[in-house]
Amino acid sequence: MLRPYFGMHLRETGNDASQAVGPTCRIEWGGESFGVRCVGPALECLERHRPRLGRTVLRALERYAFRTLPIYTPAVVMECASDVYWYGECDEEMALEEACGDDAEERKSMRDSMVTRAMFDSTFPCWALEGRTRLLGRRTLLQIAESASDRRIASVIESVLGLLAMNPPGYDWAFREGRFVGYSGVLAWGREDELTCRVLDDYEQMVSESGDYFETCGEVPIGVEDHEALTGWFEYMRSWCRATHGLDTLIWQLSEGDWSVK
Repeated sequence: MLRPYFGMHLRETGNDASQAVGPTCRIEWGGESFGVRCVGPALECLERHRPRLGRTVLRALERYAFRTLPIYTPAVVMECASDVYWYGECDEEMALEEACGDDAEERKSMRDSMVTRAMFDSTFPCWALEGRTRLLGRRTLLQIAESASDRRIASVIESVLGLLAMNPPGYDWAFREGRFVGYSGVLAWGREDELTCRVLDDYEQMVSESGDYFETCGEVPIGVEDHEALTGWFEYMRSWCRATHGLDTLIWQLSEGDWSVK
């Protein structure tokens, strides 16, 4: 389901003393969108099977997505809502205060027409939005997988353990300017989840109008004849591709089949 892309752009460097002379290339990579997949029923099933299991799987998915091909998850969507509607806050109260002051009728009218925190709380369980929760350790995950009678649950846990064992290096986003919009897909909570697409449509319109964004997950300049640097990049990509494949498998497991009944 994940669709990576790679690009190589050749150029000649100048003759300035501070620059290497000769051809160089800029390698860049990212992901094309796979659309919208629903993962809520699977994660809630895991959470019913063992408290904190669903949230542990979701956090692992989020962590490794940002090390490979980032995707929209509930927590990321709420961050987008904060940017678009709430002035960077965790709910709409400041936006209402700025726009309406103490006018109760105007505040109610504005609240009724906008995306609110209550909409998130009614669409997602609180553990899907909170980042600071105690998660299950690897030993506990292994024990749950070994004792699970449902093979689907055991397979999901095995995929998570596989990702944890890979531990690819993370991105350094510090040198990038603007907002990242090159997400490789959207994880909605369920088929009735209209909130996610509404927020993301508004967010992407806001970002596109600003012009302050970037889409590639990573890029690196390498001299064409710098075989050592090129070999190092390929080694990094091998671990990146293994983790991307593991993430792809996990998303597939969570979004396929009927998880509504255990």
